Amino acid sequence: MKLPAAILISIILLNITVYSDSTFTKRSFKPKKTNIIQDLGYDLKYFAIDWGAFFASPFTSKKNLIISSSVVAGTVLSSTLDKDIRKHFSVPGESKYSGTFLDGPIFYGYVQYPSILGGAMYTIGLLARESELRKTGRMLIQSLVYSGTVTMALRYATGRHRPFSSSGNQYEFSWFNSAGDTQSFPSGHTVVAFATSTILAEQIDTWWARGILYSFAALTGYARMHYDKHWFSDIFFGAALGFGSSMFVIHRERDREKNERQKQKKGGGFSFSPTMNGFNIVYGF
Repeated sequence: MKLPAAILISIILLNITVYSDSTFTKRSFKPKKTNIIQDLGYDLKYFAIDWGAFFASPFTSKKNLIISSSVVAGTVLSSTLDKDIRKHFSVPGESKYSGTFLDGPIFYGYVQYPSILGGAMYTIGLLARESELRKTGRMLIQSLVYSGTVTMALRYATGRHRPFSSSGNQYEFSWFNSAGDTQSFPSGHTVVAFATSTILAEQIDTWWARGILYSFAALTGYARMHYDKHWFSDIFFGAALGFGSSMFVIHRERDREKNERQKQKKGGGFSFSPTMNGFNIVYGF
């Protein structure tokens, strides 16, 4: 039997009145609270785990293998342009500190400066309980260490002659040599600059940060060629190594954060609780 429209309207109005102070509450999960010792343990643990994963990463998937192979192929192809690029962009014999604007990018590529920055960010974040600052500092140090390990190994193994110490041939190598003039491949300054810029740019996550930081990293590579310290292919591989190591570190950390959020979501959903004049709905996610 159908109820008259007036009665239906009365019932609806009555329900609105009875539940006039009912509430809907959104409950978001926050990272669980930790202390300094726990954060240190977490960071040391994943520093070591990620280091091993970094070396294995080129072989862990078809996508990674394609990317790594493309970088190697690009480096070999770019080496065919080394002599021509040196002829147009390098100034043999010029001091690396000439008082020009290029001195800034040169200093940007020294590993001690971003290392100090990363250490300071990590320490302040750890003590001030600022997790994002702490993680950014740790990721910067991770990227510098991981890419630095590869850089030093390749320099020693290949022993590539720097342009100013070569006979003009870009394919001069003194294998397994640690002399300074045979440490051309890859460009350490470029590795450091791109590793630093990538971590900072992606963490700041704005178009202007990416524009400024990546441009400055590119200037570091150009400055090393300008002062005849590296071949173009040294710069190409160094940029790829610095960028790639930082993106690896960033994705590893973001994957962990994503997994943590998914674990917390398992306790989500709707829950209901009565109140004096209605009920309270809580949704956790």
